[in-house]
Amino acid sequence: MRIKKNSLSKSTLIRSIQCPKSLYLYKNYFHLREKPDTPQQQRFDRGHRVGKLAQQLFPNGKDCSPPNPYSYDASIAATKALIQQQFPAIYEAAFKYNGILVALDILSFKDGKWYAHEVKSSIRISNTYLLDATIQYYIITKSGIALEDFSIITINSDYIFDKQLDVQQLFCSTSVLQEIKERIPFVENAIEKAIDTLSQEKIPEVSIGAHCTKPYPCDFQQYCWTDIAPDSVWYLPGLSMQEKSTLIETGIEKIQDIVITDALNARQKVIIDAYQSKKIHLDKQALTAFVSTLQFPAYYFDIEAFQPAIPLFKGTKSYERIPFLYSLHYKENSESELEHVSYISPVGEDNRLAFIEHFLRATEKPGQILVFNTLLEKGILSKLMKEFPAYKKQLMERINRIVDIEIPFKELQIYHPEQQGSFSLKAIGKALLPKDEFSNSAVKTGEEAMAIYNELFYCNDEIEIKQKLEHLKTYCYFDTFVLFKVVEVLKKIVK
Repeated sequence: MRIKKNSLSKSTLIRSIQCPKSLYLYKNYFHLREKPDTPQQQRFDRGHRVGKLAQQLFPNGKDCSPPNPYSYDASIAATKALIQQQFPAIYEAAFKYNGILVALDILSFKDGKWYAHEVKSSIRISNTYLLDATIQYYIITKSGIALEDFSIITINSDYIFDKQLDVQQLFCSTSVLQEIKERIPFVENAIEKAIDTLSQEKIPEVSIGAHCTKPYPCDFQQYCWTDIAPDSVWYLPGLSMQEKSTLIETGIEKIQDIVITDALNARQKVIIDAYQSKKIHLDKQALTAFVSTLQFPAYYFDIEAFQPAIPLFKGTKSYERIPFLYSLHYKENSESELEHVSYISPVGEDNRLAFIEHFLRATEKPGQILVFNTLLEKGILSKLMKEFPAYKKQLMERINRIVDIEIPFKELQIYHPEQQGSFSLKAIGKALLPKDEFSNSAVKTGEEAMAIYNELFYCNDEIEIKQKLEHLKTYCYFDTFVLFKVVEVLKKIVK
């Protein structure tokens, strides 16, 4: 049964601007919506925490948050009463005009004038944030409140945490009033279109395209993509959504129908040819040359790091990568047993020093250190070198032993059609190995691992913390175990 809901909010207007079909489904077929995954939920929770913290910039304010998402009338009434009192700071101030509801993070009153402040857990202001602010400004001013200025509060990426968090230094405030005024005609038009969309009797016909993922991944993708054939160009990896749209417009709907021309880059040619031929692409000479550089003893190494928006440890900044977990498989020679060691930092503690010392002990024997994509591991170890200069020489020695196993895949020395356009270790392992090793892990991606560990800092359940730390260790174990297995497959291929 379809339930008609014509009210709009800031978030639903932003949704409508991205895709009117998404708005209609959200309002009338909410049950078809996909639930947010762990990283998405972590971003929501992070935004809420940052917003609460920013309230300290305007202390002793009154909070007008509703008791539940369906009780905003009380919030609107409370906001109106506080405005009449000229209360100096109002949190979650709620306004409604022409059926459109907005809630502002902070409304402040100073020297007889009102100022609006919207908080974002980002270090920069995006165009979507400006549209977001324009909608709020439009509804607030149409509700009869003259705003002297409108600011977006973001995180200061230059702030270095010391012994105690300084919220005045953590945040930056930027006036965006001029940008807002330039966007008001666009927002007025967007409101009219959204109202028109909701007045329709059936789901709008909107083709899939780049708007399915930008600026945000749509949570109705599964519904909209249900009838798309598995061999459709839309599922072709290695091409942008815009490039796929162009192919569709020219009448090419199936991957099998694509003609490989010089208009495609080398990666796209390999991916399409492998898909069409169902054969592995192999540059055996180049792959043999690479594999010949791999020697025993060998370490198979992976680091997991998290990036807290609110800095937690002395000397760190917002969104700085902080290592919390590593896994290491070791094989002395072709006949020896595969050994494993790992380390995970206790939640709530700055254990970077213990992390370094544990890693150095585990890798003190000679041997190549094999990683998949050296960017993270080399970057983390190089940063630890600067932060803990006493270990510079030892860490540099480990860095010099690192070998990147991503190279033969990145340079297209080998490509398996089952990779489906992905060049991640998980996709490669799934394509080359007899079974998907990660199917045994509760955690599936590095992004999910980062989100889980970050949220443990705000968890008070010791049993849950212990359980999730074990899940994270298991995930990282499979990362290096799969790396070992993939290397062994490469050796067999060149033989």
